[in-house]
Parts: sequence; C-alpha cells; structure tokens
Amino acid sequence: MNWMEIIGAHVMWKQRLTAFLAGNSTESLDPDTIRLDDRCALGQWIYGAGKAMSELPRYEEVRGLHAQFHQYAAEVVNLHLSGNTVEAEKLLQGDYSRLSEKLKHRLIGLSSQVKAASEGIPRF
Repeated sequence: MNWMEIIGAHVMWKQRLTAFLAGNSTESLDPDTIRLDDRCALGQWIYGAGKAMSELPRYEEVRGLHAQFHQYAAEVVNLHLSGNTVEAEKLLQGDYSRLSEKLKHRLIGLSSQVKAASEGIPRF
C-alpha cells in the first residue's frame, strides 16, 4: 500500500472539485458514484485487506473520516449541479477542507501504525 499515493489522490480531489465548480473541468462527476467510499484504493483497503488492521487506534477514525470525505465531495458536486455553486464553494472551502486536512493527518498516523503492526512492533 503506497500511503503517499493514497493521500495524494485524496488531496487532489480539492483541485478537481475547484476546477469543476469554476467550469474548467472536462470531467463528468457523478455525486452518487463519488459518495461511495469503497471504490477508491483507500476504500478498497479499508473494506478489504485493511480489516485485519481494524484494532489499530486510528483505523476506525480514518474509516469514518474517509466516508464523510466522500459525502462532502458528493455534496459539493450535487450543489453545483443543482445550480447552487455559491453553497458548493462554501462547503468546499469550509467543512470539506477542514475534514480533508484532518483525514490527511490521520492517514499519516494510521500508516505509521500499520507499518509498526506489520513489523511486529508493539502498539501503545
């Protein structure tokens, strides 16, 4: 699992959403698909091989934050598609950005815990 790649992919979502709201994107974003938190590499790990790490202190927090991240991203797209770009922008710059930053930091913590667990280092 390449944690930096996973983190980078989620950080890039803000740029994708910003371009989408500005009309500078050729991407067709579907809120119903974005809402699914088990489609990206991190989601596949969380609901697949990562379940073996579910007792790690950061695992459940990351799972919840990741699900909320996808909900917020979907809502940004949904608001924009409904003609409410001002509210979409507020969500993107507010709650979405704060949650995205928190998720990034928790992923870094989880990656350290997974590495330690994989190497047999005791967790505290």
